[in-house]
Amino acid sequence: MRGVFGNSLRMAWRSLMTRKFRTLLTVVGMVIGLSGVVAIISMGEGMKHAFTSEFASYGSNWMYIFPQAVQRSGQAWGHGRVEPFSIDDVEAIRRRAEHVDFVMPAAFSRLKAKHANKAYSVSVQGTIWEYFYGPGVEIENGRGFNEREEKSISRVAVIGAEVRERLFADFENPVGEVIKLGAENFTVVGVLKRKGSGFGGGEDEMALIPLSTMQQRILGNDDINYIVAIASGLEAMDEAKDEVTQVLRQRRRIKDPTKQDFEVMTLTDTLEFANRFFNILIMVFGFMAVIALAVAGINIMNMMLVTVTERTREIGLRMALGAGRRSVLMQFLIEASLMTLVGGVLGILAGWGLGLIVGAILSGRMGIEWSAIVPPGYAALALLVAVAIGLVFGIYPASRASRLDPVVAMRKE
Repeated sequence: MRGVFGNSLRMAWRSLMTRKFRTLLTVVGMVIGLSGVVAIISMGEGMKHAFTSEFASYGSNWMYIFPQAVQRSGQAWGHGRVEPFSIDDVEAIRRRAEHVDFVMPAAFSRLKAKHANKAYSVSVQGTIWEYFYGPGVEIENGRGFNEREEKSISRVAVIGAEVRERLFADFENPVGEVIKLGAENFTVVGVLKRKGSGFGGGEDEMALIPLSTMQQRILGNDDINYIVAIASGLEAMDEAKDEVTQVLRQRRRIKDPTKQDFEVMTLTDTLEFANRFFNILIMVFGFMAVIALAVAGINIMNMMLVTVTERTREIGLRMALGAGRRSVLMQFLIEASLMTLVGGVLGILAGWGLGLIVGAILSGRMGIEWSAIVPPGYAALALLVAVAIGLVFGIYPASRASRLDPVVAMRKE
């Protein structure tokens, strides 16, 4: 059996090589079909890996709490009004959420930063002085602002690495210099360490000022735009999320959970959203790939039928010399499967390469460390699908070849 298969494989390969251009055109359809879905899978897996790595760098036990408009049937209700948080909400979480170790309120605005003759649009975030003692915060030069400066509504700022680069020359030390944020002058007291590209890279383009200063000198109100809460441990995430949710529901007088006007997001929630998003993309492109693969399969059947017609005398001669129907059937099935296997390998490589190219472009545009990933399981499945297509669409031409009458076939001109 092994010798018969080996001979059939060699004959199939020689047959395909004698019709290189026709074989190439047939394989291209398979490459196009598989490369599209592999590219989407590789980019989706790469994005999910990037999400996991970046958010995990901040801490898997972080929670982000945002106010939002009440949703009904997926639509904003109540004129889409968003009720911001207050400092009392923050204090309530600190007192009553037993599984929360750290709570940080924040308010933000987009302002133009100026120094000398240079200007740069930055995200200005008002935060508390404890922020600089939280996980993931590193100061490269100077210091963070302190409790006294926050209570006295001081105009001090800690700037990100990108802000420092845009506003100051390389030889200048920003610490102690005055910059203008909007219409107010601020003294730079520190520079954050560069985070680089990625989700954390937003800190590089940020200016941090005391929350009290942001509220009273910039915004003119006491609103809290969002809250960051850190659970006491990864194992306590569910309890911490439930506690925060219950505290805010009581504070905001929410009795019906369907009318909740805030959202508590965790790393798991973010990853689930990303998974759903990319699974939808994979389904859409997968449907398109099925169509392309069906067309490729029809092309394979057509080529094999033509091949059977062209090689009728050869088939008759082989059968007259003792080749059985099973041997002829195996040869033509191997030819069809070999084409789809080669197309599958090239499709995986092309899809992976396309994913790398698109990932590199989006990484540069979005500032995200994003590399295409093709899980071995998906690659193996793609190859199995390719071979299966060869078998399914090659079975009829192979069966037709094996049923030829040797005498009649040898008379074929």
